[in-house]
Amino acid sequence: MNVGIKTAVFVLKKNGVIVYPTETSYGIGCKISDIKSIKRIREIKQDRKKPFVILVSSKEMAQKFAEINPEAEKLLEEFKGNLTLIVPKKTRGTELIPKEVSEKTIALRISSNEIANSIVETIGEPIISTSANLSGKKPIYSFKEAVKILGKKVDFIFDAKTLAENEPSTIYDVQEKKIVRKGKTTLKEIETFRKSFIKKMAKK
Repeated sequence: MNVGIKTAVFVLKKNGVIVYPTETSYGIGCKISDIKSIKRIREIKQDRKKPFVILVSSKEMAQKFAEINPEAEKLLEEFKGNLTLIVPKKTRGTELIPKEVSEKTIALRISSNEIANSIVETIGEPIISTSANLSGKKPIYSFKEAVKILGKKVDFIFDAKTLAENEPSTIYDVQEKKIVRKGKTTLKEIETFRKSFIKKMAKK
């Protein structure tokens, strides 16, 4: 396993805050069970209200924390990295998403970045995924910039050099069937996939 991934996982397990690469820019995160670090990230971001996106490593992990139907599962896998889904949070069970992350619903995606996905898979639970920048400022794309801005505020920064400046993921509300934030995946692509999925299910 990559030394950086090992270090990131170690820091997360010790209830730390990390900066890591995603498919769009550098992100800042912690375990979703680590409420103290969630509050710390809000202080770093200077944003106390905006709900967080979480990363899951698979549809199976998503099922543990969210009310996710077969159609949403397929959307997660088909548009990996490019689509974030808003789905209802589970309200019963041993593994619940704390209100400090979001209230009734949760925005989640599977990252297409191998490093980010390996971190989530290894830690064994979702992690917070929010852009590693102060609220209202530009996203961070380089390791040097991340160190300059956040070096003294977080516990570990993964050196992934300079990232490509890709479009952010589309945020799609599964219940409302509408796009909340425009991004790489279009509504037409989502609807085309949904229609195909419904046809396949009807034939079973």
